[in-house]
Amino acid sequence: MNITEPNIAEAKRALVEKPLQATSVERVLILSDIKSKYADLPQPRRFSATLSELLSRVSVPLAEYDLVAGRCVDRELTEEEERIFQAYIRHPDYPKHRTFLSAGHCTYSWETVAELGLPGMRALCEEKLARETDAEKKIFLTAVIEVYDAIAAYLLRYAAAAKERGMTELAENLRAAATARPERFAVALQLLWVVTLINCAYITRNPTLTVGRLDRILYPLYRDELARGTLTRERAAAYITDYYCKHNLIMGRGEHQVGDETNSTTFARIYCFDAPQYLLLGGTDEQGRDAVNELTELFAACIEPAFKNPVVVVRYQKGMDARHPALWRTLTEKALASASLMFYNDDNILAAWRRLGLPEADARRYAHFGCNWPSPGDQGAWIQGSPWSDQYGAYRSEEERAALSIPYMRTHGEHSWPEIFVEVMRTLAARDPREVTIEHFYTLFFDEMADFVDRKLQHVSREVAVRRRRPSAVLTYADCFLRGSLESATCFSAGAKYHFELQAFQMFATVADCFIAVDQLVMREGKLTLSELLAAVDADFEGYPRVLALCRGAEKYGMDTPLSNAHAERLSHTASTLVIEKSRPYLAAEGLFLVPCMQSDTWHLRYGEGYGATPDGRRAHTPFSQNTRPANGSCTNGLTAMLNAMLHLPADGLLSGALNLDVDTKQFAGEEGRAIFAALLATYLNRGGLHAQVTAVRPEDLVDAQKNPHLHRDLRVRVTGYSGVFVDICRRLQDDIINRLQ
Repeated sequence: MNITEPNIAEAKRALVEKPLQATSVERVLILSDIKSKYADLPQPRRFSATLSELLSRVSVPLAEYDLVAGRCVDRELTEEEERIFQAYIRHPDYPKHRTFLSAGHCTYSWETVAELGLPGMRALCEEKLARETDAEKKIFLTAVIEVYDAIAAYLLRYAAAAKERGMTELAENLRAAATARPERFAVALQLLWVVTLINCAYITRNPTLTVGRLDRILYPLYRDELARGTLTRERAAAYITDYYCKHNLIMGRGEHQVGDETNSTTFARIYCFDAPQYLLLGGTDEQGRDAVNELTELFAACIEPAFKNPVVVVRYQKGMDARHPALWRTLTEKALASASLMFYNDDNILAAWRRLGLPEADARRYAHFGCNWPSPGDQGAWIQGSPWSDQYGAYRSEEERAALSIPYMRTHGEHSWPEIFVEVMRTLAARDPREVTIEHFYTLFFDEMADFVDRKLQHVSREVAVRRRRPSAVLTYADCFLRGSLESATCFSAGAKYHFELQAFQMFATVADCFIAVDQLVMREGKLTLSELLAAVDADFEGYPRVLALCRGAEKYGMDTPLSNAHAERLSHTASTLVIEKSRPYLAAEGLFLVPCMQSDTWHLRYGEGYGATPDGRRAHTPFSQNTRPANGSCTNGLTAMLNAMLHLPADGLLSGALNLDVDTKQFAGEEGRAIFAALLATYLNRGGLHAQVTAVRPEDLVDAQKNPHLHRDLRVRVTGYSGVFVDICRRLQDDIINRLQ
């Protein structure tokens, strides 16, 4: 039997059999018990004291087959425990002013953690503390040291438990992770997992933590141990596999963006219940050289298609398929098995960073975190994913507080950019039709987008300015593992080198198809007047069957036709240029920018359901398009035509934009089929495709899974930047995924 078979089997069971209302019982009971115990301490010390007590009281469960230790207890609550849980989450201090502020939606300085270990990082803080005179920074550093001590004590408790059970090697690894700089592969991986576990299981609600470029970080230890004969490839693979398993044991069931307490565990019960944790592979190094190594291949080989986490993000460079054919074969076969795996074009991302104005050295440190968002690695703080400014006690007036009360300006208009297009159409329909051209649509549409981007940049600039008034007043768990925070003794959300917010062209394909329909049917062919088209849209096409047929029969983005490609190209290039050009002055002056992207997650469902019809023939209260993908049903000329059409998006203008590449398993069956798929995906990426995440499944299996869910517990699908167990996803998202495949 393979040494990791029990580990894999347990993780698979957890993903599909864990009770829907399983709850992190120890976290809830302990934090409820001590929620006011340290209220008089400044926030950094309150954080460290609370975490210290929590880690000293939680259990240290082990299974006899554990190679990497670190679990948490989650189960259905008793009636009394449920009462405590409900009272806890309804407490006035939860969640807005809770001690444990967000420490996710980012990446840590994992290289530093692996290189120095807890003792080395503690020494850095002690040295800085000895020289520090600022009172708030001294409190900050003292609290960080207390956090390291709490984690070390937790590791030592785990080591004692392992030793008591006769798990000698594991006990030694745990003790080494607590007391020394990691000098062995297994010790480093153990430390990295426990740091991850604490954040994802005990601290951050919806952590979506990027766990780093582990093939690069751990490669020196792996290489040296192989040379010394103290590690084999097979043993390293077993450690990696169990590390993967542990990620899945701490999850719940359901889906977090569309699901609710009726069909999902929810983040209130299990902090990591459906949060993707990203592991990055491949790419280039600081000098632009190919960074693929033997460990890249091993991490790829260990991917288990049945798992949801970690989501493996392959940083693909042009020609990677030819330089590393065995690795490419492994990755594409895993993709066809519907593994949690995505490909990002390294060349595109770096080109976009350069165009934005990020220095080359910083651009090469970039990372993607869930769900498909980019950042300048451990140097960039996402505004939305960080503590809001009211945590700092730095407002100068109630007027300032009110001005910054909007936490996240997601889009312009209540229903995103398709709504703006319809409003532009309404404005132009009131004019003399002889004076209206498609150019007027572009001008008015992008006037609205420019106004929104200006207001958003101003808003974010004010938010960051408030945070910077007291940069050391707040401590998060992430700060303890970010080199910049340690060196400056400031909270990352205030003191990061870069601050960014996301600016997505949401529902892009729906907007593109609206432009195409108006241009084709009104401007070019004269089959409709603008007023007639608007009247049909306002009526949800009721009583306008001819207009509906014309709109649905118009060309669509994804068909790879000259007209549709021209509009997709113009829209995407203009939008990305607008965001980049308006961000550049803020980046130069304040280290602040907006990320140009086409990311909608599952907002295309709720925005679409709340809005009326659109000129592309979409009926009222139905989904908009998602991310960069053409609208469902638009790709009538086949998969290759869809990919060709998507090559008209700017290769140097987008930092994010998911493509759910859905394929029928019958299309690429057998060795020949797998080879064809590998060549297809490589061609798309080599020609400048930005991203792909693959769902390979037979559409009829999805339909049957809705009727007989107990027969299809193993079906995995891509949602946006994360994976879902299909039968655990709510019906409207299931329907949308089925429609993608038809």
